[in-house]
Amino acid sequence: MSNTVDELKNFIFNALLTEDNLFSIAKDGLNVKDGSTQAPISRIVESDFSPIIWQQAMQMSSVYTILFCIENTLRNFIVERLAEQKGLSWWNDCVPNKVKEAAQKLKISEEKNKYHSTRGDSLIYYTMLDNLAQIIVNNWEEFSDIIPNQAWIVSRMDDLTMCRNVIMHTGVLPQFEIERIESIARDFSRQLG
Repeated sequence: MSNTVDELKNFIFNALLTEDNLFSIAKDGLNVKDGSTQAPISRIVESDFSPIIWQQAMQMSSVYTILFCIENTLRNFIVERLAEQKGLSWWNDCVPNKVKEAAQKLKISEEKNKYHSTRGDSLIYYTMLDNLAQIIVNNWEEFSDIIPNQAWIVSRMDDLTMCRNVIMHTGVLPQFEIERIESIARDFSRQLG
C-alpha cells in the first residue's frame, strides 16, 4: 500500500513539474499545443549589413543556440534532481547563500525595468553557469551518480563561461573554440542522457 501511495505522489509531482515547464515554455513564446515555432525577426534585412558581419552573426547564432540549450538543460536537470531528492524547498535548503543572494540581486535589478520581460519565475533563471556548477558541487551527493566528478563539471562550466561571455558581448569565437563548445555539448548529452 505504501509503495502505491509513493508512486502516486511521485506521478503527481512529476505531472506538476511538467505542467510548470509547459507553462514556462508557453510564456517564453513557444506554442506547446500545436507545435508551431516562433518566426525569425522579419524586419532585419541581410543587405543592411556588411556581408562579413552578417556571416559572423549567423555563425555565432548557432553557437548561441548550443550555449542556450546546455545552460537551460543544466538548469532543468538541477531543478528536477533537487526537487525530487530534497523537496520543493530545494532552493532555500540546497543553494549556497552567495548564489541565492546574487540571483535575488539580479532579479530585483531587472524588475526595475517593468517594460522588459523577465528571465523566468524561478530564481534558477537568474543564475550563471558558474553558479550552476556551485549548486551541483554543494549538493554533490545528489549528482555524483550522474556527473563523473566535481572537476568535470567545474572545468566545463569555466570553459563555457569564457565562450559565453564572448558571444553575449557580440564577439566572434574562432573555430577551435566552437569545436570545444560542440565537444562539451556532446559530453553533456551523453552524460546527462
